[in-house]
Amino acid sequence: MKKICLILLCFITVLTSCNTTETPTIEEKTEVKEIISRVFACSDYQAERGHFSSEENLLEVLVKIEEDGKDYADAFFACGDYDYEYIDSKAGIETLKNAMSYYVDEENMYFVQGNHDELIPGSDGLNVSGNNDPEDGKFGVFIINEDDYMWYNNDEDAIKNIANEIKEYLNDKIKESYTKPIFVLSHLALNYSMRTFFDGDGQYAKYIFDVLNEAGKNGLNIVYLYGHNHSNGWDDYLGGASVYLPKGDNILIAENNKHSFLSYSLNFTYMNAGYIGYYRNVNEGADTALTMTVFDIYEDEIIINRYSKDGIHNLKSCGVRNIYKSEKLYDPNETIYTSPQSVKLEE
Repeated sequence: MKKICLILLCFITVLTSCNTTETPTIEEKTEVKEIISRVFACSDYQAERGHFSSEENLLEVLVKIEEDGKDYADAFFACGDYDYEYIDSKAGIETLKNAMSYYVDEENMYFVQGNHDELIPGSDGLNVSGNNDPEDGKFGVFIINEDDYMWYNNDEDAIKNIANEIKEYLNDKIKESYTKPIFVLSHLALNYSMRTFFDGDGQYAKYIFDVLNEAGKNGLNIVYLYGHNHSNGWDDYLGGASVYLPKGDNILIAENNKHSFLSYSLNFTYMNAGYIGYYRNVNEGADTALTMTVFDIYEDEIIINRYSKDGIHNLKSCGVRNIYKSEKLYDPNETIYTSPQSVKLEE
């Protein structure tokens, strides 16, 4: 009888463990593969008390990245906003460059223009919009600056123009059967949020989204990296400070106005780069961690990790409703994606 009870107890334990919610993650690697390239990324180096105070946050995160065996990078992406006060972005970029110079050569650093950066792309450290592919060809880089996809989205024609430039760039990649990762760097997000509803941010995102999604459907391996939405809980419904939507997941895109949107299935990887200056906490339970992202690129996949000062962090945290902005139009995305995740590179 005791034996029967023991068997029943073990059976119940197995059933209970199967009901535990498992977050998608990559399988354990059984073979040692050669890494082709590594990229570090973050966004919004600005801090509310000055950009120099962001260096402490940055260095704390970099310590954890090093402890995980990643002590160098072939490139560094910064997705805009280097000064809170709008007037000293140049000094913010230089401070960030100095901190990152221990890990990556300066000529392989990419700086996107944000809405706080009153600088001219092509000068003062900012890259120009468009094709910024590195000479070694290990991955593609297309930059969308604030001048081309702007806060408040008040220049529809400019956004149409940058969408056409992206289309030409990606069509060339399709023609050459390009199978390596293509990073599209922007300060602004594409997803609909209450920031779209109130300010108009992203109301014309569909021009850019349609081009990226069609190219992804045709086999290109695209990763869209953004920043910007770290105040007032705009992205808390998607995971707050940690947003990651893989191919096949759904995203809300505005229908060329502030107040209507539709859900679309993604044909590319969509995520925030990792806020490193500050993330304002306005909703209970929202993820506010300051993070950076590391992309390890192999022949057939990208391994993506997110790090905070405490070590490996969720790529996507559980979404919560933005009560502060009376968010009622859509439900939170409560899926959690742990680090690391694997993005298979299509041939």
